[in-house]
Amino acid sequence: MNYIARHPQPSSTSKPPTLLVLHGYGTDEHDLLPIAEQVSRGRFLIVSLQGPIELPNSGHAWYHLLQTPDGIIPDNPSRHDSEEQLLAALPNIIEQEGGDPSRVVLMGFSQGAAVLYSLVAIYDLTSPLPSGRGAGVRALASINMSGYLPRDIFEALAERPFNGFPFFLCHGEYDELIPSQALAEAEEWLAKQGAQVTAKMYPVGHGVLPETVEEITVWLRQLMND
Repeated sequence: MNYIARHPQPSSTSKPPTLLVLHGYGTDEHDLLPIAEQVSRGRFLIVSLQGPIELPNSGHAWYHLLQTPDGIIPDNPSRHDSEEQLLAALPNIIEQEGGDPSRVVLMGFSQGAAVLYSLVAIYDLTSPLPSGRGAGVRALASINMSGYLPRDIFEALAERPFNGFPFFLCHGEYDELIPSQALAEAEEWLAKQGAQVTAKMYPVGHGVLPETVEEITVWLRQLMND
C-alpha cells in the first residue's frame, strides 16, 4: 500500500505516537498532509495512506461509488477490501517508520472518515489486536471530518462499547455531497455506545476550514496531555 511518512522532531521518546491519515474520494495521500502536519505539531509519526482504488480520471478512492436509479450509493464490498488491505499493511508500515502501533490517532476526511468508522466498529481498533491483520495496532482516538456512518456497520456498532473512546467529529453546514445530518447521526450513535464525542458544525461546504484545523490541534494536544 502506497503512503507518505513524515517523521516527528527528535525527542527522548524512542517510538512516537502515529497519526494515521486517510484521504477522501478522488484525491491521494498528499491531500491531507498540510492538515496532518499542523495538528501533529511535530509530535507524531504521520502515515498518510493512498486509497488502493485508482480512479479513471485522476486520484484514488477507498471504495467505489455506484450509480443506481435511486442515485449514487457506496459500494460496501470494495470498502471492506480496502479495509482488509489497510489492516494487513499497517503494522509493518508503522514498524518500518519507527512509530508506536499501540498509540495511533486516526484521521480521515469524507470516504476516509467512513472507513475509520468501519474500522473502529467492525474491527475494534480501540483495543490492541492480538494477532492477524492489524496485530498490535491500537487506536487512541479518531478524527472524522465530513464523513458518515456506513449503513452496513450499524449491527456491529450496536454491540461495540466504546468506554470513553474519544472522537472529534466535524462537518460542513452547507456540505453538498454528504448531508450535514450525518454529523448528528454519528454523534448520537457513538455517544449511545459510550464514546466521548466532540461534534462541531462549521459554515462551509464539503471541506475543512482553518478554524476547524485549529480546534482539532487544541483538542489533540489536550488528548495527549502536552
